[in-house]
Amino acid sequence: MPLPTLCRFRAFCQSQRGNALMIFAFALGPMVMGTGMVIDYSQAARLQSKMNAIADAAALSSVTKPMMRVSASTARQQAINLFKGQAASLNGLVFDPNTQLTVTVTDNAGATINRQTTVTYSATSKNYFGGILGLQAIAIGGTSSSRSADAPNIDFYLLVDSSPSMAIPATTAGIAAMINATKSQGGGAGCAFACHQTSTTTSDPGGTKKVNGVYVDNYYIAKTDLNLKLRMDLVQEAVADLTDVATATAAENKAKYRFAMSNFDISYKSVLAAPTTPSTAKSSASSLQLLTVCRNNQAVCGVNDNDQHTNFTAAFTGALANLPLVPGSGSNQPGDTPQAILFLITDGMRDESSGGRKLGPIPTAQCTQIKSRGIRIAVLYTEYLYEAANDSWSISNVRNPYLAAPEKISPALASCASPDLFYKVTTGDDISASLAALFQKAVSTARLTQ
Repeated sequence: MPLPTLCRFRAFCQSQRGNALMIFAFALGPMVMGTGMVIDYSQAARLQSKMNAIADAAALSSVTKPMMRVSASTARQQAINLFKGQAASLNGLVFDPNTQLTVTVTDNAGATINRQTTVTYSATSKNYFGGILGLQAIAIGGTSSSRSADAPNIDFYLLVDSSPSMAIPATTAGIAAMINATKSQGGGAGCAFACHQTSTTTSDPGGTKKVNGVYVDNYYIAKTDLNLKLRMDLVQEAVADLTDVATATAAENKAKYRFAMSNFDISYKSVLAAPTTPSTAKSSASSLQLLTVCRNNQAVCGVNDNDQHTNFTAAFTGALANLPLVPGSGSNQPGDTPQAILFLITDGMRDESSGGRKLGPIPTAQCTQIKSRGIRIAVLYTEYLYEAANDSWSISNVRNPYLAAPEKISPALASCASPDLFYKVTTGDDISASLAALFQKAVSTARLTQ
């Protein structure tokens, strides 16, 4: 080889300027395949999550209350149909429900039917990049089980707010009429609440009207002049209605439900200390009475208390003393005792003297103490209304700090409640229906076991 040619050949062999390009070229293929496999595996993970959710839904569908009234074979077909229908919409899924889906539903007939359902599936996620390497699909699969146990026996401990703020009219029209009536008679902003004050013989206790020369209070105006139903009236009716719901549900579930009952305002008051039958509790609902006070700022005549008439600390302390230390599981086995659920019905606004005035959302530490015993808490929040806090003191001390957005009352009550046992009703809502719905949530027994 001539010397010039040989020199050029050696220079070419020794040159490093093209190495990066060559390395990139060699690495490009594996990089593309690696990225592609990540995409394939991500799709497989997504499909498995969706299929697991479908399996959960199918398992639960066979143990709902309507399905518990049909045969195991009918419930099994319902679960299969649900699974097939939802799986059919998933892109990239390779699945044959005839060979890759197994659903078993087993009933144990006893005092009530105890049903166990298991849903097992296998499938594959189609690969878009892995097929180049001979990996056509990624296998996925899962199992979900559900159980509908015998309905447990439950003792319900009702704790009802009977403070003056529960004397608000039950409808928006009633609130407007109340404000207008008290404003037109006594001047000022008017009052939405039908506070029941007894010192009406010689001076105006905050009332706005004279009858036969004697001042009457706002309760008289609401109940006699305007013929209004108050929120407390609806709560009494709702509690009575609930006992009927409990009686019917107990017969349907073949379970025993009992009620204890108390109310609170300045203090805790036991109406039925020991759990008793729904029929006995129904006759006691009328004992849940609003607090009657002497006059504004004085529950007891001559003793100024700044209207601190909603003592949640006393309410929870009283409830804790009345609740079981160790509730049972609610089975009918010898020695077992009923489950325990505290039902709190309140507008959620605290106003008490406890180491200084405490005004605002409820304290939740005692809720935690109750739940730590294994006692669930159900909360029916009868909304404390923004428009009801309409006088100058309430606007400054209640409306602006606690009811203006974002309001502070319902988050505290929801925190107090056990999971899925918080329910909110506002003016014009059906309190009886809401309390019944909360009760049905509390006694529900269908659940996932795997």
